[in-house]
Amino acid sequence: MGLFKKKENDLNKRWKNAYQPNSSLYRNDKGSIVVACALTEDTDSIFPLVPEEQWAMEGVEINKCIISIVSLTKEDVIGQLEYHEGMKRLEPYFLDVRNGWALIRGLTFDEMDALFEGLPREIL
Repeated sequence: MGLFKKKENDLNKRWKNAYQPNSSLYRNDKGSIVVACALTEDTDSIFPLVPEEQWAMEGVEINKCIISIVSLTKEDVIGQLEYHEGMKRLEPYFLDVRNGWALIRGLTFDEMDALFEGLPREIL
């Protein structure tokens, strides 16, 4: 088996085993519809590139999408990122992109903590 084939098999396995977060839909205190999902430390995850399309529901206008960053080290949510800004900051950790989804490798606590550089940790 060639090196390329092995890497492709490893990547396919990571896609298969990666966590695909369930989106949580709720109405904030201003009446806006917010979709939230979690990125967890040391966990390969699959996130949509355009959540407004992947998580759309007929008759519901999504006003905001966020990513909650969950630390296993701290055993808590260490902050929230606006979804599209978060995905820009996560791009260096993308292992692959397919059909509108990104496979993001598991991040260490320090890598997750660095995502907030220059940003507030609470956006809701």
